Amino acid sequence: MTVRTTAKTIDPFSIIKARDAIKLIARSVPFAQALRIMEDNIFCDIIKIRSYIRNTKRFVKRRQRLLGPEGATLKALELLTGCYILVQGSTVSVIGEFKAVKVLRRIVIDTMRNIHPIYHIK
Repeated sequence: MTVRTTAKTIDPFSIIKARDAIKLIARSVPFAQALRIMEDNIFCDIIKIRSYIRNTKRFVKRRQRLLGPEGATLKALELLTGCYILVQGSTVSVIGEFKAVKVLRRIVIDTMRNIHPIYHIK
């Protein structure tokens, strides 16, 4: 895909946001959520969690810890931060306001380093 602008383009940052939207759509984020990235205060982050753990069994357990039973932990994180979170394979995609995305990045990395996400929720 190619992203271009015209002479009528007001916001030059829209090129970068369009590139991020394409990345999110390629990672199977729902289309409506991916287009939220075009709003002014909304940013995205794609966190590669596979590089933090070498052992496959530990990786699966810690990724499951991030999801929680029936997605409860993930829903709690989404509600508290107001972000959209998608855990798929060895990546976590986060869409939301800048400060919330930054907090969620810290939570995801700490979870992969064996700190339970419930400690950040409190």
